[in-house]
Amino acid sequence: MRLSLWSHPRSRSTALERYFQNRGDVLTHHEVLADYYYIHLRAEPIDHAELDGDSGRSYEEAAAVLLEPTEKPLVHKDFPYHAIDELCADPRWLAGHHVILVREPRETIYSNLKLRGQVTAKNLGYADLWRWYCHLDAAGSALLVLDSGRLNVDPVEAIGELCQFAGLAFDERHLSWPADMNADWAKWAGWHVDVARSRGFGRAASVPADWTVPAELEDVLAEASEIYTLLQQRIPTKAVSR
Repeated sequence: MRLSLWSHPRSRSTALERYFQNRGDVLTHHEVLADYYYIHLRAEPIDHAELDGDSGRSYEEAAAVLLEPTEKPLVHKDFPYHAIDELCADPRWLAGHHVILVREPRETIYSNLKLRGQVTAKNLGYADLWRWYCHLDAAGSALLVLDSGRLNVDPVEAIGELCQFAGLAFDERHLSWPADMNADWAKWAGWHVDVARSRGFGRAASVPADWTVPAELEDVLAEASEIYTLLQQRIPTKAVSR
């Protein structure tokens, strides 16, 4: 079984990944396609000294890691913008179960600006997440859309539904974990500090009430907000496997 967690940066996706790491009965992979995008292609700069001299995985090398048969169920999380053209051209992805995790855009932009030197429509990730959703949906792939806000408000129900969708058992005890920095996260220094300090899902840092999206990102916000609304309309009342 392969469960793919697709999202955009700063969507609480690493916390969801941490839950699966904590289970012990699944094999997890963290942003393998990021190696392809940031290191192999050097598609845009990213301030991580740890990556100096690293050649990164090619798309085929990354896909081999994620698509090869495994003894345990495999769960991986990544962002479609890392390889959207390659993903859409590769029919191997149409199998398996796919979760589309999306966060309210104003919150996402605020969180990104705290870490990135530059936020663009591309690296915010909504457009390619929507393109990937439409591609999988048109192919009849097993799909579940999840609003990341539910992970903090009601993780028991949200992740219980996700596990039902994927055909995995669910145990509430896995929703708590020890605080630590996973070796895969350490490679991307600075991005996963909050989840490394966490011991479970909880109240996320809020956006200051007086904060406004910078004027130069208003068009980016508008596009992301439209996509967010479209994906919200595709959230089922209850998760049902297809």
